Amino acid sequence: MGTPRRRQRCTAVIAAVVLLATLIVPLASPAGAQTAGAATLPPPEVLGDCADAVPIIVASDADAQSDIYSAVTLKGVLGAASCIVLAGGRDEPFPQNQLKRLAAAAPGGYVVGGPAAVPVAKLPNRDMTRVYGADRWETAAVVGAVAAALAAGEDPADAMPQPDSSAPAWQQRLTTEFSAALQSSEAPEDMCMSLYRNDEPIFEHEPHMPLLPASLMKLATVTAALSELGADATFTTQVVADASELAAASDGVLQGDLYLIGGGDPVLATPGYINRIADARPYTDASELADRVMAELDAAGIDTIDGAIVGDGSWFADGERGYTEQFPSGATSETPAVWKESYLSGNFVGVLSGLIINDGYSPYTIDRRSHTRSVDPVQAAASDFDDLLEARGLVIRHRPRSGSAPAANDSTALGRIVSPTNAEMLVRILRYSENTPAEMLFKQIGRHRGDSSRAGSAAAATAALSGLLGTTADEIVLVDGSGLSVHNRMSCEAAVRLLLLAGSDSRLVTSLSIAGRTPTLQSCGPRSPGNGQGPANTVFAKGGQLNDSSAIAGVSTAANGDVLTFAMIANEPLIIRIGSCNTLRQLTLDAIGRYTYGPSG
Repeated sequence: MGTPRRRQRCTAVIAAVVLLATLIVPLASPAGAQTAGAATLPPPEVLGDCADAVPIIVASDADAQSDIYSAVTLKGVLGAASCIVLAGGRDEPFPQNQLKRLAAAAPGGYVVGGPAAVPVAKLPNRDMTRVYGADRWETAAVVGAVAAALAAGEDPADAMPQPDSSAPAWQQRLTTEFSAALQSSEAPEDMCMSLYRNDEPIFEHEPHMPLLPASLMKLATVTAALSELGADATFTTQVVADASELAAASDGVLQGDLYLIGGGDPVLATPGYINRIADARPYTDASELADRVMAELDAAGIDTIDGAIVGDGSWFADGERGYTEQFPSGATSETPAVWKESYLSGNFVGVLSGLIINDGYSPYTIDRRSHTRSVDPVQAAASDFDDLLEARGLVIRHRPRSGSAPAANDSTALGRIVSPTNAEMLVRILRYSENTPAEMLFKQIGRHRGDSSRAGSAAAATAALSGLLGTTADEIVLVDGSGLSVHNRMSCEAAVRLLLLAGSDSRLVTSLSIAGRTPTLQSCGPRSPGNGQGPANTVFAKGGQLNDSSAIAGVSTAANGDVLTFAMIANEPLIIRIGSCNTLRQLTLDAIGRYTYGPSG
C-alpha cells in the first residue's frame, strides 16, 4: 500500500543528499543528532554569529532535528551572512539567549517548519519567509529547492509551495497542527488521517485506505449492534426446573436438576470478579439471580436438590469458544489464523459461549493474565452458580454439569435476571476496551440474523453497516468483533463516519475514553494550549493498538460549539515499539484539544 509514498521519500532523500554534497554543507559530525531521545544542538560554528546576519529560525525539540538539518542546508548557501536561531520546543518559551541572538540579526529571514513546529505566536514581529512542506520529507525537499534557488541567484519564492490563502486563518492552523503527525519521524508509510469540523471535512490524508484498525473495530461492532438489536436491548439468564419434578417435590427435596439457561449475556458475573477491578462498570449480578431462585425454593419449602445445576449454553448453537483455529475466506497455507494463540494464553479475550460467568474464567485472580480459562465455560458457569446457591444454604447432591434444559412448556421458572441495556454496556466495550463483551455482542448480531458463528456474525454486521454507511461500509472488513484479528480493516473515513453517525452527544461517544483522564487513554491526553489560552478541550476517543497498528479516533466539542471528529490509523511492522502514548497519538490529540481559537459561535 505504501509503494508510491516510498518512492517519493526515496526521491526526496536522493535529492537532499545530492544537494548537500553539491553545497558542501559542513555536516561531517552530525550536529543536532538525537541522543537517548533528547536533542543535541548544533555547535556554535554551525549556529553562526547573528550580528547583522540573516536569521533562520527552527524548533529545537527532539522531534524537529530534521528541521535543524534543513536549516543547516540554507546556512550552507547563505554562508557567514546567516545564523540559526533555536525557537525551543513547540510547548516551550523562546529561549532568552536565542532571543538576544535574534535581536542582533538582520531584518527578515527564514522559518524552517510549519506552524506546528514553530507556532506563529512564537515568532517576533518580523517579516519572515516560512519554508516547509506537507511533511518532514517534503520540508527537506522544499528547503533544498529554496537553497538551490538562492545559490543560483533566483527568486526562492518560485520554489515555495503556495498555501491556500482562501482558507481562513483558523482553518489553516487547524489543518497544519492536525497534519503534524504526518511529519513525525514515527509516521509510517501506511497511515491515514481524517478530520471533520461539524459535518464538513477539513483535512484528509489517504482517508479511504483500509488499514488494520485494532480496537477501533469496536466502533463498527457497537454501531451494528445498536442498529440491529437496539439501544435498549437486554439479554436474559434464567433458572428453571422440570415442572413435573417440581410439583412432585416432598419433604424439602426436589428429585431432579435445576437448569441455568444462558441468553448470551456479555457481562454476567459475580461481584468478586467485578470488584477486583478499581473502576466500577455495569454488569449482571449472578448473585442476585441466586437470591431470586432461593426465594422461590424457600416459598416451595425446598432446601435440597437431589440432582445438579445444569448449564445450558445453546443460545449460541455454533459451539465456538474462540477463533485461533479459524481462517478468513480465501486463506492460503501462509494466512494467519483469525486469532493468535497468544490472545488466549494471555487472556486478552475470554471463552465465548451462550452461557458464561466471569468471562468464562474459572478460577480467576486479580491479574487477568493469571486467570484460568474454562475448558467447558457452560459447566464452569453452572459450577459458579452452584457455589452461589450452596453459600445461601441450598444442599445440592450432584456435581454441576452442562446439558440441555427441558422445553419451555415442560419447565417452571424459578428466577431470571436481565442484563444492562446495550447502551449501558457500551462503556465496557469502548472506554475499557473489553474484548469478551465485544465478541459476545458481535455473536448476538449474528444470532439476530440467524447465524451466531463468527462468519455469520461478520456477514450480519457488515450488512447492517452497509445500510447505515452506504459505500463507505466497503472500507470496513469485519472479521471479529473486538479488533483483535489481523485481518480486520477500516479506513479513517469510515471511522469518522461511524462517529458522525452516532452524534457528538450520543451514548456511544460519551462512552469513549476521555483522553488523559480515563482508561484506556489515561496516560495520553491533549497538552494545554498555553499562552493564556486556557485548558485543552475535552476529547472523547477510542484508541487501538496491536503489534502492527496504532490508531485513535474520537470527538471533541470546542467552546465555540464546533465539533471536531477525527481518526488516525498508522500501520507498520512492530509499530507497538513506539509505545501507546506515541508521537502520532499525542500530536493528533494536541491538535484537537488545542482548538480554542476557532470562529465565534
